[in-house]
Amino acid sequence: MNQLLDVSDIENIKITGVSFADDIVGLGEKRITIDVKHFNRLELKENEAELVINRKSLADYQDERNKILLERENFAEFDHMNSMLAMLEHDFFSIDRIKLFYRNADNLSGEYVIDTSDENLVAMKSEVHNGELILKVHSK
Repeated sequence: MNQLLDVSDIENIKITGVSFADDIVGLGEKRITIDVKHFNRLELKENEAELVINRKSLADYQDERNKILLERENFAEFDHMNSMLAMLEHDFFSIDRIKLFYRNADNLSGEYVIDTSDENLVAMKSEVHNGELILKVHSK
C-alpha cells in the first residue's frame, strides 16, 4: 500500500471524491466514483485507510441516478453503477484499485492511489455498522 504516497501533509488537503476500480477479465475496467459528501469519515495513514460510507446517502444518490439512467434508457450504465455499488457492499475484497481525489490549499488537484490487487500485500475488510459501510485497507 505504499502507493498511498506521502500522507504527512494530509491535514492540508481536501478530499473531493473516491474512485473504486475493478479489472474484470474480458470486460475491461469497471469503476465508480463517489462524491465525498456520501462519506461520514475518511482516514488515511501511512499503511492504513478507513473509508466510512453513509449507506442512506449513497442509496438516495443511487435511486436518483437510476431514475435518470432509466429515463434515458441507459441500461449499460445502470447495470455498471449498480454492480459496482453491490461490489462495495458484498465483494469489496475484489476491488483492484482505490483513488482518492483531492485539492490542496493552493487549489491544485491530485490523487492518492491505493493498489489493492495483491492480497499478499494488502488486507481488506468490509463491515456494516449503524447505517455505515466501513471499508478498511491496510498493508500486511
